[in-house]
Amino acid sequence: MISKYTKRTWLALTLAGGIAFSTLPIEVQAEESSQEMMAQKQKIDEEVKALATELAKLQKERDAKVKVFEQVAKEIKEVDADIAETTARIEKRSALLADRMRAYQAKDSGVNLYVDAVFSASSITDMMDRVVAVKTFLTADQTLIDEQTADNNALKAQKKVLAEKKAELEKQFQALQEQEGEIEVKKAENEAKSLKLKEKIATKQEEERLERERKEAEERAAQLRALQQQQFNNVEAPQADVSTPKAAAVPAGPVKPVGGGVGTAIAEAHKYVGMPYSWGGASPATSFDCSGLTQYSYAKAGISLPRTAAQQYLATSRVSASAAQPGDLVFFSYGSGIAHVGIYLGNNMMINSQNSGVTVEPLGSWWQQYIVGYGRP
Repeated sequence: MISKYTKRTWLALTLAGGIAFSTLPIEVQAEESSQEMMAQKQKIDEEVKALATELAKLQKERDAKVKVFEQVAKEIKEVDADIAETTARIEKRSALLADRMRAYQAKDSGVNLYVDAVFSASSITDMMDRVVAVKTFLTADQTLIDEQTADNNALKAQKKVLAEKKAELEKQFQALQEQEGEIEVKKAENEAKSLKLKEKIATKQEEERLERERKEAEERAAQLRALQQQQFNNVEAPQADVSTPKAAAVPAGPVKPVGGGVGTAIAEAHKYVGMPYSWGGASPATSFDCSGLTQYSYAKAGISLPRTAAQQYLATSRVSASAAQPGDLVFFSYGSGIAHVGIYLGNNMMINSQNSGVTVEPLGSWWQQYIVGYGRP
């Protein structure tokens, strides 16, 4: 049997050893705290919000420009009609004037109206009056033709101005689309950073919680050992519970289901082969631009896509060229941002709406140089 003195000596040594162990320095790597990461996340979230506001502003500006573009196109059509009408009036008036001139100069044996009018005068004075009257008619005809010609020239000048305005609007729209694409990419990158930080914050907060609990446990153990030293009464030291709760596992994100119905989308797009390209068009009533065709066709298959090619690029899952299947989208860039999209049909073919209209064509060497990648809705 161990004597009381031996027990006291053993307990004192054990407690002393426990206290010495608990105060050993712990190697800690210098890293950011959860508060610092939360501050970073808040800054990134504010930037995402600002980018979303800027994107909404650009989309509103683009929509306004589409309306102006449609109005300019309408005005050009009206001016073309006015030019055609004025040209017809000029031709008719010119033909009438030519007939009258021939009659006046007696060069047309079939039309002697003015000659008869002049030479049937009752006197020299009457003849002179009739000559003046005939010349007045001819001059009035010529004056009317000159005025109509001036009007026609003015209409052509107006059409030129409208055409230049239309071209400038197309250029601005393209620039806006590229700018939207850049902002969409930047916004998506920041959203990814924010999500990653959110996961790191959760992990860090759990680590910090466990560290606090460990320190609190050590402090309680130290306090208990100190109390037991003071009140020791021939008892053995209690065994400290040194187990540490495990950090909760972070659940994996949901798997995004692959959309179906691409065959319906392809069939829908084929209905409009041959229709002319329409900048800003997104329905059969107006015809289509590139992203308008893809958005409308996939909507018929129950698959929702955003409006622009850049937005559709971000909204689809990347697939390699070797893994691309019929119904995937193929994206193009001419130097700055996603600028064109088509529906891949397999066998290196696609259907798309471009300058020559809605067409089915191969992804030949010209298209290949601008391909950015493939996306699966």
